[in-house]
Amino acid sequence: MVMKFPMSDLNISDATAHPLTRYRNHLEFLGYRVEEGEDDLVGRHTRKPNLMVRPISDRGVLVSTLYSFTPGLDRLATLEYVNDLNGALMFMKAYVDDDLDLVMETFFEGEYDRSNFSILLDNIEYDMRVFFSIELTRDYFG
Repeated sequence: MVMKFPMSDLNISDATAHPLTRYRNHLEFLGYRVEEGEDDLVGRHTRKPNLMVRPISDRGVLVSTLYSFTPGLDRLATLEYVNDLNGALMFMKAYVDDDLDLVMETFFEGEYDRSNFSILLDNIEYDMRVFFSIELTRDYFG
């Protein structure tokens, strides 16, 4: 059994604690299984989008989700789909990365705040409902 204590109970200041600790705890509370890297978190969930959280120096965190396209798709049609997707998404931006995966991401400005991070996650879930409601999404991601 792993015991978790608030940083103050461990006599560790927020400045010395891992900068993503609060985000990890928040995601775990919501049922995510979180893997922690040197400079990012990957949260996996059975019913919600998998998320990657990466700190941006003294600015906030970048929250991303990634989907692999069905192999063999027409590049121009794929880019048109991503363009249409960006027109439909409210809170996230979508693009095709160097590995030809679809990345959707949003930015959380400033230091961790439980209420505001909850709102950001709600916004992501809203955009994910939009993403899955688009007919071509099924074609591109099976």
